[in-house]
Amino acid sequence: MVKVYPYTITDQEIFENVFKDEKLLMNHVIVPPGKVFPKHPTDAIVYILIVRGELSLAVENSEPETFKVGQLANIPKGVISELGNKSNELLELFVVKHEYD
Repeated sequence: MVKVYPYTITDQEIFENVFKDEKLLMNHVIVPPGKVFPKHPTDAIVYILIVRGELSLAVENSEPETFKVGQLANIPKGVISELGNKSNELLELFVVKHEYD
């Protein structure tokens, strides 16, 4: 059987879980312009699919890089990262976590 997982279509800030199972989860996130999440170690192998806007991502002590629609960023587990939206547009993305804590 096919299982369908809905997610919210909006232009408002949101952080919602789309699905979660034993080793895999997916979140849908919309980040307003200027919002940056604090530095933190990843708690899983992380894949970030950008579907709108631009993601600013810095890992460990590197300078932030910009990722855009059509790109999928991967961050290993346990890496210190800081991500956010440093643009003037909304950022929408899906975060897939594999083998999360």
